Amino acid sequence: MKKVMLLLLACFMLGMNGYGQDSVRLIRSATLKINYAGKTILLDPMLGEKGTEISALGVNLNPRVHLTMPVNEVLDGIDFVLLTHSHIDHYDDAAKQLIPKEMPWYVQPADYDTVAVKCHFAKTVVVEDSTVIDGITIFRIAGNHGRGKLGEMMGASSGYVLKADGHSVLYIMGDCVWNEATQKAVKEHCPDYVVVNSGGAILPPMSKADGSIIPNEIETMQIIDDCPSTTRFIAVHMDAIDHCQTTRAILRNEAQHHGVDMKRLIIPEDGESIAL
Repeated sequence: MKKVMLLLLACFMLGMNGYGQDSVRLIRSATLKINYAGKTILLDPMLGEKGTEISALGVNLNPRVHLTMPVNEVLDGIDFVLLTHSHIDHYDDAAKQLIPKEMPWYVQPADYDTVAVKCHFAKTVVVEDSTVIDGITIFRIAGNHGRGKLGEMMGASSGYVLKADGHSVLYIMGDCVWNEATQKAVKEHCPDYVVVNSGGAILPPMSKADGSIIPNEIETMQIIDDCPSTTRFIAVHMDAIDHCQTTRAILRNEAQHHGVDMKRLIIPEDGESIAL
């Protein structure tokens, strides 16, 4: 009996300290701090102060909101960085300067030179198809950052599926639209959770013909409809970058009008953690 009580106490203490509990914490926009299978991952670091990067629309400097926590709290305990692509709202000057040069990075092939050569992150690893890190298998899902000529102009962009024995399957779509590539990833990997960049970013005037370069509120509803009813969604990349036209309020309104079970669609605030 005493051994059982000690074991339960140990499990409780592990949970209190954040170990053994997978979670996704929204830092801001598309930047996430992910605890998964014993590792802490920083996804798409945009760490700059409010208004330190250029405007995509020529209207407001980016990011449009402050971080809700100090940068040292964001970086505390990080085991490696995972980068979907190197646009400045996912990999800014502050990240290049503030993240230690010895930090491991995992990137798509198109971004190796940007991270390893230009910014001297020596432990940069290209994820061609998949890689295994201490029991975590990371599958890279090559997607499309928009459609038509605009999508071609935006360049390479990837998502990642995280898998580990005994843990939920997590699919981070990145700045990829819902098309054959991303649909195939869901069918093959059967994720329990899908992180959707739902900000509906546009780039005029080309977006008039080719649409948004990431899912907007309408496309997010389509993603939810097309996925199994057991899949849950974490919607991010809103309310921080001036060309992202879908806000949390717009997405929530659309979901309620569409009849979405809001237990399936999680729309976190900056700084909020979601337990998986």
